[in-house]
Amino acid sequence: MSTKREGLASVSWKRMLIFAVIIVAVVIAILAVWKGASYVQEKRAEAAAPALVSKVNTDCNPNVQFSETSINKEIMVTEDGGKSMTLLSGKDSSKKTLDCMLTKYGMPEDLKHRILDAKMDDGLKTERWNGMDVTWIYNENSGLQVTLETLNDK
Repeated sequence: MSTKREGLASVSWKRMLIFAVIIVAVVIAILAVWKGASYVQEKRAEAAAPALVSKVNTDCNPNVQFSETSINKEIMVTEDGGKSMTLLSGKDSSKKTLDCMLTKYGMPEDLKHRILDAKMDDGLKTERWNGMDVTWIYNENSGLQVTLETLNDK
């Protein structure tokens, strides 16, 4: 009887080990699919980013010329063949162009608020999101500068 029990216990442990290996394999497969899907989504966003820069420029650009004394204006400049965009939002500006730009890019609300609430002591900040790098800095004299740059090298 004891040999039969030992045989059953051995089979039970083997089954549990096989079950554990299957569970681990399933978890690894799920993680691989999830990581692959986010990679594909990021690559699609990178490929679409230059066209988005152009669309945001068309929809939001107030077409104001740069001036060091324009503390109540917003100036938008598209650079690097449409791969990047810089917005200078004067300290006394309405920030309507900035809001348009961030909204058109579909920026998450928490990131948008961090940019809009920037303070002089924050220094230069950069975040990567949706196939782009967004960099911003606030100066009490000149206002907020926000640059969006596509990660797509093409």
